Amino acid sequence: MKKMMTAAMAATLTLGAPAMAQETLDATASNPITMGWMQGFPPAADQMIRFTDPDYFAFPRLRWTVCHFRELMPTVAVRNGGTSDLPVALDAGINAVTFTPLGGGDEMTWDAAFDANYTDGILVLHQGRIVYERYDGCLNAQTLHGAMSVTKSLTGLMAEVLIAEGALDETALVGDLIPELADSGFGNATVGQVVEMTTALDYSEDYSDPDAEVWTYAQAGSPLPVPEGYEGPRSYFDYLQTVEANGTHGEAFGYRTINSDAAGWLIARTTGMSVADYFSDRIWSRIGAEREAFYTVDSIGTPFAGGGFNATLRDMGRLGQLILQDGAWNGEQVLPRAAIDRIRQGGSPQAFARAGYDLLPDWSYRGMWWVSHDDDGSFAARGVHGQTIWIDPTAEMVIVRFASHPVAGNAASDPTSLPAYRAVAEYLMSQTAPNLTGPEWVIEDIAGRGVIDNSPASLEFLPDGSLAGNASCNRLIGSYEATDTGLSVMLSGTTMMACPEAVAHQEQRLLALLPAAVSFEIDATGALVLTTDGGETIAARRR
Repeated sequence: MKKMMTAAMAATLTLGAPAMAQETLDATASNPITMGWMQGFPPAADQMIRFTDPDYFAFPRLRWTVCHFRELMPTVAVRNGGTSDLPVALDAGINAVTFTPLGGGDEMTWDAAFDANYTDGILVLHQGRIVYERYDGCLNAQTLHGAMSVTKSLTGLMAEVLIAEGALDETALVGDLIPELADSGFGNATVGQVVEMTTALDYSEDYSDPDAEVWTYAQAGSPLPVPEGYEGPRSYFDYLQTVEANGTHGEAFGYRTINSDAAGWLIARTTGMSVADYFSDRIWSRIGAEREAFYTVDSIGTPFAGGGFNATLRDMGRLGQLILQDGAWNGEQVLPRAAIDRIRQGGSPQAFARAGYDLLPDWSYRGMWWVSHDDDGSFAARGVHGQTIWIDPTAEMVIVRFASHPVAGNAASDPTSLPAYRAVAEYLMSQTAPNLTGPEWVIEDIAGRGVIDNSPASLEFLPDGSLAGNASCNRLIGSYEATDTGLSVMLSGTTMMACPEAVAHQEQRLLALLPAAVSFEIDATGALVLTTDGGETIAARRR
């Protein structure tokens, strides 16, 4: 089997092989339109890109390929549902935001970082509104771009949902849930160790090593016909059964794509649905996605849970906003809050530190998300060549970036990305006073009577004018209109669960006061105070 063909297959499966750059071109010179890739009917012979080409995913060709996986290889759809608009309030000042790259150097602007990181598109959401949006290269608002290893975070999210709902036990052994893996290195690992990537496996993704296990993994997942004489595994499922253990599970973080495919198998076995169908059913069809997304698949149609997801920039923004909103979307709790809470808490910084990520000190990994533990509680989904979903709960901000950086590893772009994200967060917070919309307000007092301990009374004012929350033991829905300080609330209804008597009385007081609210204030301590026309108040605070 020719090594260059194997390299192409590995890039297909991990979407993380080092770019085989033969020349250094800046973002402008390497723009796929400027380069002429696949233009014309037919394209010129020297500008064609085929899946079977050994350099189809090498820079600069990768700058075209990242937007065209569906034309190159088999895929499976992730169906969307009804579309919902994202409010737009563009802020021209963001381009001028400055930051100092990690490690020092000259100050840089957000605008300059766009090309420095070979960005194909970037979106900034603040308090549920698009405040910045920019495209280049192969990407426009309708294009589906490869998310690379951001896919792992989607897989981890699905696993965390099943754990939070009790359908998947994080302490269960993988071999007990998937008997086919009982004799593999995964067999005596727990579900939690797979999802946190603390499994100890005899597996290397070192692409410079011709004997690394990644090459066998690549061939197993390839949808192409097998080379003559090949008798190895022929699918992701086949390959995972051959992985052997090496060490003690749970001691150290080790970033291995095969953990994501094992998690994908756990999701499929638990739900009876493929990863693509489960993601569509639980998430993609319920967040107003504008376009159907897709996964690349192996030769038997298994979605690549470690790196095969493709979507539009705005739809990835919707996904990030869903997570920022603790799993709620337009008044519906799409995902259990507990799943998001677990991710935000992070994993073991000690286990993570053993992996040696020098640019990510004090970070951890949980649910296949990268958790920074910074002052804002920021966490991220990250993929090779610069793919990112960055969530900053304190700033109420989501940043989504698609890119085609010539270097696969994020260490190449982190110095001019991580400080840029934080600088934009600081800018947005400095520009905006505390806002009624955004994360949920937890009610602390109703008409001077406090609230019953542990009763989840809350309100969420959504950017589209919808109101959601908990009356105390029943969900409430409605709408609102707000001016600078004026407020009017229209309740549409509540669920009809029976409540203990004291909680029912509290709920009745809240439902009576809300429609009477005429003003609101966010005081110096960050508390929200709603005042009725009779002078009674409801006080709430964000967690």
